[in-house]
Amino acid sequence: MSGEERVQRRMRTVEAAVGDWWWALVAAHPALGRRPVPGVEWLARGSSAGRADLQRWVVAFNRPLLAREDGYRTLLPETVVHELAHLAAFHLHGSRGHDRHWRALMAEMGLPAQRTHGLDVTGLPGVQRRWRYRCACGEHALSTTRHNRIRRGTQRYYCNRCRGELVRAEE
Repeated sequence: MSGEERVQRRMRTVEAAVGDWWWALVAAHPALGRRPVPGVEWLARGSSAGRADLQRWVVAFNRPLLAREDGYRTLLPETVVHELAHLAAFHLHGSRGHDRHWRALMAEMGLPAQRTHGLDVTGLPGVQRRWRYRCACGEHALSTTRHNRIRRGTQRYYCNRCRGELVRAEE
């Protein structure tokens, strides 16, 4: 089986899992039954594993991650449930983000309420290179956009912990 065939098969598996997990949420919260199973879209670039569009009632997942074994294991079930929980929390409570309603839904589904994945995103389409900077208390990884602003002298960045200015670390 070619890499593209494997990705296509995994896409179908994720799409089916969206329906399965949605109906599990509906079973726990019958008020969700008034909403259809969310649509599924595929992101072609970026570092996020998924995204929930509350207005269009759609969840989107990072297609390039499907080609990687670790990415596929993260999408199923963590990212699928993560994004569906955003839609459910919005419908049930009007909440947005990773608030207590979202966290409670994740706990009900038996999954950790983590905001981000820990995958290495180096080499994924649309992911900026990271540049090493330091302050008095440690090192930081800045995006190319922020690095270029510092280089041009149009912006300064400071550490949230020690409030020290970030300076370029030696490579």
